[in-house]
Amino acid sequence: MKVAAKQAFVRARRELADNSRLRLGAWIIVGLLVLFGLLVQADRLTAVHDDYIAGTVKLERAKATLARTDWAQLLGAERETHRELAERFWQADTEGLAQAQLEAALSRIIQDLGFRNVRIRSGLSESAANLPSVWRVQTQLNGEYREGGERRLIHAIATHPKKLVVDQLELRRSNSRVTLVLSAYFIGLDGSRERDSE
Repeated sequence: MKVAAKQAFVRARRELADNSRLRLGAWIIVGLLVLFGLLVQADRLTAVHDDYIAGTVKLERAKATLARTDWAQLLGAERETHRELAERFWQADTEGLAQAQLEAALSRIIQDLGFRNVRIRSGLSESAANLPSVWRVQTQLNGEYREGGERRLIHAIATHPKKLVVDQLELRRSNSRVTLVLSAYFIGLDGSRERDSE
């Protein structure tokens, strides 16, 4: 085996010495392999450098955070923001109570707007995406309105002290009918307990 390998090496060396084209091709191949190796190494170095820079930036942010002395003010501002948001959300203990509150609020909104043949019914109730402690509860209103009643309805919804979201509003002017799908977001709702009791 060693003799055959040695003979092949001697033959290749002789051919490289005799043939200038073969020698040039071999040098080109060696050059390409070296260039490829340099490119791979450069990519590795760039990745290591980027990781180092990202780590340095995180370290500087951590140092700046540790150097802060206004934690009491930040905590107070966070509590105030939480209080303002909590005031805008609706609150209920159960899904049924949440639906009843939303239906009652919608009934109060349209009470003085001159709507006729009104039908309000509960709709979808589901946990809000990525917010496990927040529930979205829907209700639907169907009824007939007098001219201008639809604008007053939208104004009353927009100025309601609790957050209301209009999911769908359909006005049919031919017979003065309105279909409204409304959502409210509730906190304090324990949907798992409600479903277990069913």
